[in-house]
Amino acid sequence: MMFYRFKTFTTSYYFPEITRDKQYLYGLYSPYGNLTSKLYWFLFRKNSLVRRFSRVSKNELDFPYELIKKVDGHNSLMSFNLGSPGPERKISILGYDENTETPFFAKFSQKPDARTRSVNEISVLQKLRDTTLVPLLYFHEINDEYVFLKTELIEGRRPNDLSVSTELLNLLFSVGELPIAVPDNGRELRYRFSHGDFCPWNMLVTENGLRLIDWEMAADRPLGYDLFTYIFQTIFLLKPSVSPKKLLTKNRDWIVNYFTHYDVAEWEPYLKDFINKKIVQIYQWKKQTLLQPFLRLRAIIQD
Repeated sequence: MMFYRFKTFTTSYYFPEITRDKQYLYGLYSPYGNLTSKLYWFLFRKNSLVRRFSRVSKNELDFPYELIKKVDGHNSLMSFNLGSPGPERKISILGYDENTETPFFAKFSQKPDARTRSVNEISVLQKLRDTTLVPLLYFHEINDEYVFLKTELIEGRRPNDLSVSTELLNLLFSVGELPIAVPDNGRELRYRFSHGDFCPWNMLVTENGLRLIDWEMAADRPLGYDLFTYIFQTIFLLKPSVSPKKLLTKNRDWIVNYFTHYDVAEWEPYLKDFINKKIVQIYQWKKQTLLQPFLRLRAIIQD
């Protein structure tokens, strides 16, 4: 078995030989970066000569391929995203089960933090299985060595437009109304259920509207956490030099509309809470380029 390695600044992707009817396996990667990365991705997909320079055999793979195949237990064609380095690193998988002729998505986690997140995702998928917001959980396994989960593959494309929209806001309201949300219980800020990583790379545009994937960070959080993640974290990651003030001004009406839905007039305390949480998280990640925009945004809110 041969694979083709597509390397980015943060991770590596491995794709098998893909026939025209299995092109969806390339959906594991979306080029949200600059023009150079988009061009490289286009050439990688379309030009066999470019791919040939990145060929590796299954014996040269730098991840536990054979173990994953054994855990899956099926004759499956798979592509792999090794994930960003760190304690939360996991392997994401797009696959096709040759026996059942069924496409699927899967995760394989061995690092402690990644295992914890995968266990949380399994719990969320089980609790929300009767809703239309999460994919169907096919199979999972939890042991002392790894956590593996396998779900249906939601077919769709990544959003092209990163702007907030009415459809996006309605999706946020749907998540906030999920039945596993915990009452506020007298907390200073109001809480609702939150996806936790509400970014365009965790969304798919489908025939039935916008769908969310990757629920491993789902939990109860203060109102606005997912909205602020989408507005600020997404753009700060993709365009670190953007003006936080202009970004806030551009999205102020959407923020007001969101909090009006929950009868909350003062939304600034929620944004401050979000920023402070992100700054603590970013210090842990040691991502200096992401830290500076959030520090500038906090200064604007405090003025």
